[in-house]
Amino acid sequence: MRRVISLIDMDCFYAQVEQRDKPELWGQPVIVVQHSRQGVEGGILAVSYEARPFGVKRGMSVADAKIKCPQLNICHVPIGEYADKADIQKYRCVELQEFTGAFCSLLERSRSFENQRFASNAKNVYIELLEHPGSNLDASAEVFRVLNNFDSTIIVEKASVDEAFLDLTAYTNQKLEEIRENGQLEEFVKTSLDQLPSTHLANGEDVKENDHLRGAFLSDFIENSRNSTENLLLLIAAITVETIRKRIRDETQFYCSAGVGNNKMMAKLVCARHKPRQQTLIPWKNCREILRTTPIGDVRGFGGKMGNRIQEMLNITLMGEILELDIALLIETFPDQHEYLRAVAEGLDDEPVRPRKESSSIAVSKNFPGKMAIRTTGELKKWVGGLVKELAKRLGTDQAENKRTAENLVYSLLTDDGKPQKTLKMSSYHPDIIFEQVWTAIRGLNRSNLAKNEDGPWTPPVLNISLSASRFQPGLPAQTRAITEWLGARKREKEARKNAVYDPNDGRADVIIEEPPPPEIPASKPSTSGPKTILDGSVEFIVLDDSDEDVPAPQPLKKPTDIDYITVDGKKISKQALRHLPPDIRKQYEHRIALEEARALKSKSDAKIGNRKRTGPIKSPAQQAKKSKPLELFFKKKI
Repeated sequence: MRRVISLIDMDCFYAQVEQRDKPELWGQPVIVVQHSRQGVEGGILAVSYEARPFGVKRGMSVADAKIKCPQLNICHVPIGEYADKADIQKYRCVELQEFTGAFCSLLERSRSFENQRFASNAKNVYIELLEHPGSNLDASAEVFRVLNNFDSTIIVEKASVDEAFLDLTAYTNQKLEEIRENGQLEEFVKTSLDQLPSTHLANGEDVKENDHLRGAFLSDFIENSRNSTENLLLLIAAITVETIRKRIRDETQFYCSAGVGNNKMMAKLVCARHKPRQQTLIPWKNCREILRTTPIGDVRGFGGKMGNRIQEMLNITLMGEILELDIALLIETFPDQHEYLRAVAEGLDDEPVRPRKESSSIAVSKNFPGKMAIRTTGELKKWVGGLVKELAKRLGTDQAENKRTAENLVYSLLTDDGKPQKTLKMSSYHPDIIFEQVWTAIRGLNRSNLAKNEDGPWTPPVLNISLSASRFQPGLPAQTRAITEWLGARKREKEARKNAVYDPNDGRADVIIEEPPPPEIPASKPSTSGPKTILDGSVEFIVLDDSDEDVPAPQPLKKPTDIDYITVDGKKISKQALRHLPPDIRKQYEHRIALEEARALKSKSDAKIGNRKRTGPIKSPAQQAKKSKPLELFFKKKI
């Protein structure tokens, strides 16, 4: 039995994110423009369907687009937080500013725990991110939440940030069995057309249809499906996808299109046939007819080198023409692939839908074309540092949301001489540690004679920097779990203290009065019983003591001084916050503190040496005090 596969594809997703962010843009022509760099306006990244009838296209300059559509609304892609590059996180994450990167930046922020209020706020943000990842829902995740929660028998594969394949085979078979068991088949056939308000039937004539023809084509298909299990399954799938698309619209405000067929290739091909906000159904018997007039480059998997090679070597442009070629020519030209090519031309594709909810890698990159190429070590170091921070931010968010950790870190530099790259082992998500790993590996690629000079030239010039993390493993590392458990314990302690109810008669010897009476002047000699009052400026302590022994009064609050803080990387850390960190994390900071102290001592020593005129080796005080004996005394004989 053939499978039942669908592709859900969001309509001009980036533009819709901008329109949802600014509701006044709904129904208006919108373009999303890449960020500007060095005063140069970026190219057009996305064009809304309202702007396309004016002739506005991707890659066009903004000036030309404004000429074609004067009422065009321009939205710019944000610039990265750490690097001067396009940051498409907005389209993955809507209203993410207060949550993005909370996990990976926890250690970074802990350096500036200058007061407990700030520390508490940082920890609370992190706890909320861990315990409620839905708070960090991004635009793409909102869509996939609908898809993944619709029915457990539907397999969902995330194809991209705005595309998903659905395997509805098990779901449609189950539904058809229920319909037949309940004797509802006739009723289902009669009401199907009303449940397909935006569905088209791909039959070769549908590209020039109007709504009347759309209904006529569907009615014929439904009528002929009574005795065809294969067509009934496709019909159930089309109705189900209509329901899923409506739910996506209701819960996210986003419109999407869809394709329904017997495999991934045909579902994707017909999905674009009636965009936007529509879906297309293709029965198996219509596949060859549709492919007969389909350009080779439009078929999934043939839009690149393979498709170009087929067209050049066989001198054809349409996928259906493969079936018209002499089989001997096809075998001679593609001896290892001729059977596969004929199968594709007939509409066959056995690639499975693999359940995947998150991307297999996380990457950041930046291009430096032409005159913008990087030519100095300092500039390259700055860009690597910025990209590392962007990567660390995204890795931290991914780890908190998907409870997985990357094992591999890959870097590559594109130059005119090639594209050297290397895979490193990911030892930490901390940006400083990642930077040290990457920069240690990269710095040896400089061919300049002045490579050891940090301010010297870099040869050959760099045209692209790319960093990616991959090979994700489920779970969190021990260090991360320690932070999570520590934060969770601190939060539970805080809640317990907040919700505690104290009884003044619970047997405790000392009770702190929260609202003390007016200040009393302390006696010159404190009594051994009764209330003791201590004043320290505006702070007052009153302790009730009903015991027979003298109890030392509490000490006045001590104002924090520099002694209560430790400086790391130019920022203060509260000793109290440091003591309460997990052992592994505390050990890291103690190591950093020791390094800082060592650097300080070395700098101080170097400064002293630089200020002193040295005429010879430095002597110890004992050596300096010792005087040399006269030469004649050395030869004088003892009597």
